[in-house]
Amino acid sequence: MISLNPSGFACSYNESAIANLKHDNGGKKEFSANRSRRGRFYNVMSCLHFSDPLKTFWTFTIKDQQTNFEVTDGFYSGQFQKLLEGLTRRYKRARPNGLKNFVWVSESQQRGNIHFHLVTSSNFLSVNFIQAYWNTLVNQDSKNSVDVQFIDQKSIRNISGYFAKYMSKSQDKNYQGNGQKDRVIFCRSFGYSRNFKIYDKLSVHRNELLLEFPELEEKKVTKKISEDISIDYYFLDNKKVMNLLKYVDDLSAKPLGLSKSTQ
Repeated sequence: MISLNPSGFACSYNESAIANLKHDNGGKKEFSANRSRRGRFYNVMSCLHFSDPLKTFWTFTIKDQQTNFEVTDGFYSGQFQKLLEGLTRRYKRARPNGLKNFVWVSESQQRGNIHFHLVTSSNFLSVNFIQAYWNTLVNQDSKNSVDVQFIDQKSIRNISGYFAKYMSKSQDKNYQGNGQKDRVIFCRSFGYSRNFKIYDKLSVHRNELLLEFPELEEKKVTKKISEDISIDYYFLDNKKVMNLLKYVDDLSAKPLGLSKSTQ
């Protein structure tokens, strides 16, 4: 069976072999956690872009050097949530600088400070307003604490590239290296608004998937994760995949033998 995800990525692997994955190759628990975190992130991003195309990419930073990460990560994450809640209320009240749909992630900088990235489908947000709001919440005076870029890519795979590096590493509490960019974050790693539909992934037999995607084998990339285990990845047309998932969801049916799987 092949797991077909909203992001357009599909994969096939031997579940019993993964269950016996040795610690030297990541171990089943770590492999599953990383794959689940990244997969959920890509799926949420894809569903948002399908519902309401993404427009802007924001970064929120802390001016002062952060200390006692186990305490201050939670504080800054809480203030960031207050920012999102405040902007969401503005949208519901039809006020300027309101925020409707978004996805965010947190990560650490080279110097150790936590910062946040946000993508949203909202067009009309004042950078000056957002920056003043953020500075007030974290009690700082900074003219460079908020940065925004416009997203012009139409492909969700390109858009996801903005965030891919933030979800690809397993953060280590005992990280020792050049700087602290890969230190563990003591708060949630990502989140999203609840105003758009998130579609389930599907478990599909390879022959059935070939009926919908005849180019399936041409899109396959095989990655070895140990001497005995490999994973087949398929990179399919995201829009076509999303339309298929929507069709299955709308009809609450199982066309072509497709069946919903649990997340």
